[in-house]
Amino acid sequence: MSKISVKVVKGICQGGYHLIGDTWVIDVDDAMTPEGMCLSAFSAILPYVMILVGNGEFPWEETGPKTKTQISCGDPKGIILEIERLPA
Repeated sequence: MSKISVKVVKGICQGGYHLIGDTWVIDVDDAMTPEGMCLSAFSAILPYVMILVGNGEFPWEETGPKTKTQISCGDPKGIILEIERLPA
């Protein structure tokens, strides 16, 4: 199966948990949440992670790979998380 990269690329984490540059790799075979990622950030990316798990793409991406996109965390200040399916 594939792995999915998640990286904080912009913004300020309201809870103070995450900084720009923080990175996690989700191994689909492990079926575990990324260690150290807060619940708000994880809940924001989960639907998009599931798209990638099902070999889907993000049709709204006009340039670059359609297996990479940016998602805004749900907290009021908000961080931007970039998710991408990594090559097998």
